[in-house]
Amino acid sequence: MSVAPAAASIASRLVEHLVNRDVSERTAVLVATMGVGRSFGPGLLPRSTVDQAALTGMTAALTYGIVATTQSLFQGVAGHLIPAPDERGTMGRHLAQGGANALMGAVGVALVKGLPARRGEPTKRAVARASGQVLQQVGVGGLAITGVLAATDLVARQWPQTLRLAALPTGLLVGSAIAVRQIARYRAEGASGLDVLPPARDPMPLPELAEQEQATVEKKLSGRLAWPPPVGTSILMGTGISAALFTLAGVETLFARLVADGTRRAIPGLSPLAPAVGHAVSLGVIGSGVVTGMEYLYRSQEQGGAAIEAAYDSEPTSEFVSGGPASVIEWTTLTREGARFVNMALRPDEIETVMGRPAATSPIRVFGGLDIAETVDQRVDITMADLERLGAFERSVICVASPTGSGYINYVAAETLEFLTLGDCAMVTMQYSLRPSFTSLDRVSMGREQNRALLHALTWRLRAIPEEARPRLVGFGESLGAHTFQDAFLHEGTAGFHRVGLDRALFLGSPGGSEWATTWRVDPDRSDPDHEVVEVATFDEWGALPTAERDSARYVLLSHHEDPIVKFGPELAVQLPDWLGSEDARVGIPPDMTWRVLSTFLTVLIDVKNAMDVKPGIFVSRGHDYRADLARFVALAYDLPMADDERLRIEEALRRRELFWAQDRLISEQLNQAREAVQRQLKSWGVSPAAAGSVQVG
Repeated sequence: MSVAPAAASIASRLVEHLVNRDVSERTAVLVATMGVGRSFGPGLLPRSTVDQAALTGMTAALTYGIVATTQSLFQGVAGHLIPAPDERGTMGRHLAQGGANALMGAVGVALVKGLPARRGEPTKRAVARASGQVLQQVGVGGLAITGVLAATDLVARQWPQTLRLAALPTGLLVGSAIAVRQIARYRAEGASGLDVLPPARDPMPLPELAEQEQATVEKKLSGRLAWPPPVGTSILMGTGISAALFTLAGVETLFARLVADGTRRAIPGLSPLAPAVGHAVSLGVIGSGVVTGMEYLYRSQEQGGAAIEAAYDSEPTSEFVSGGPASVIEWTTLTREGARFVNMALRPDEIETVMGRPAATSPIRVFGGLDIAETVDQRVDITMADLERLGAFERSVICVASPTGSGYINYVAAETLEFLTLGDCAMVTMQYSLRPSFTSLDRVSMGREQNRALLHALTWRLRAIPEEARPRLVGFGESLGAHTFQDAFLHEGTAGFHRVGLDRALFLGSPGGSEWATTWRVDPDRSDPDHEVVEVATFDEWGALPTAERDSARYVLLSHHEDPIVKFGPELAVQLPDWLGSEDARVGIPPDMTWRVLSTFLTVLIDVKNAMDVKPGIFVSRGHDYRADLARFVALAYDLPMADDERLRIEEALRRRELFWAQDRLISEQLNQAREAVQRQLKSWGVSPAAAGSVQVG
């Protein structure tokens, strides 16, 4: 007997929510659903259906939260002006709300017009202008919704039976119609949106890779989503996500209303602002959940980054690498990437086989992991001691390599340097994080400090060596490693490189967050008066530079036009970037890609996730993958001669070695998992592994 009334109560509450006439919620649904269509616009790289769904969901959810909170605030002001509707209707409230939205839109227009975009402008100025754009959207949307509700009330006065027209989810219906039209426009006009991207293929694939496998990989690399998506799929996805958004918005709204009711009871003076407080609190709860999830993710990644893989579970036997018999650094401190780095050092016989001439000596690799000491100074001292012990200062070239967030050093760059110097080189790196680069942004300051301290220590040690016997000091950094290396010389430009005696440097995919690189791009003459820095995307672009510019280049930035790591930064949320501005600046950018507040930031964020799609043995020059051109750029950046036949042999060897090491790691991991599975099964039988090993069969 109690089931029916309970079900009726739930249904009544659901209907009440669906037919609510709250302007802030309807406006938020309208603007957010319109954003669904814009989220289907092209980015820097192709994206999968799952990526598209994630992008659409994030865009719609964040837009809803911002619009709902902003509109609630203005609605509260309107409610304060006219506390309650009279008996004849709600025209007074509608007029107040319409006036508040018109004022909001006018303020937005004033901010946008009064603060035109300027290159290199302060972030505060960009935030104010972006806020103006948001106010325009919220004001226009709120004005439209208020007008619909007012018109509905006028009709209801004449024909009361039509009152239920107000129950229609106006924002959802109108927003969905606009979104579908936007998606159709991308379909009609954006079919060539990715034609500007370079082909994602390896110019020199290994012959033993099956032709079918090569075709599959090339198809995967060239674009996992045919752009633009099919019309039917787009409409279904847009409609489905809009419906899901409306449902999730309902949950957020119900929670916000509970908070608002509590606010009215606890602080009656804040009653007009209670809806805004409710939405702010609900968004805060969501944000707290995100923070908790990120902390869990950080711990998991650090555990994985610290663990040495099964393929490298024994100490290296070479006397020229960290963790080996001659090293002062303990093997157990190397972490996953450190163990890979030292174990993959080339042997003299491998160098001789590829280069066709005897190796000069064994290359040296030094890895200072996070666990070798507590402080930066102590870690630098131990790393310098290892360089000394292993004989690095007797080599002709010392390369300081700043790793990515996890501690990874590009194998192609390291091995190419060892091939070209015939082993007469040393490479040293210091780890500053155990997490992937994108979740290691909070460790940039440590990486910058460590690189600065290490380079200063190396400078003084090298100056103690007679000039004729002094090794050349060169630098290397990729991704976050380029950021932490470059920013060790922040506000110094190339003068900082000269100060520490850095002869040459190569930086791959310098992130948009690198202030050193950004400063150079904005004013190269001031940062680099001798024109020693060049930035190119391909080897062909390098060859197209004037001879004088190539001859003066000592510090090379290799940055693909479509690399989202190079383009991404928090300022994308509020500021039009240079690379989406004039036609001359839009090299390699899809022509239909446009900038919008918040939306472009989220689009490039998804592109960052897809920046690398690496398959061992197949080198690609696309996105954030620089392996296909890397051997040639190592040679030219460090001024190391390399004949064409040597380049072909080196590149083939690099591909084979990468494939071999990947297979070795995979096989070792599978064997280790099988061994653990057997041990678990034996334990369930009550048999110890030692006893099982003594059993005789037959």
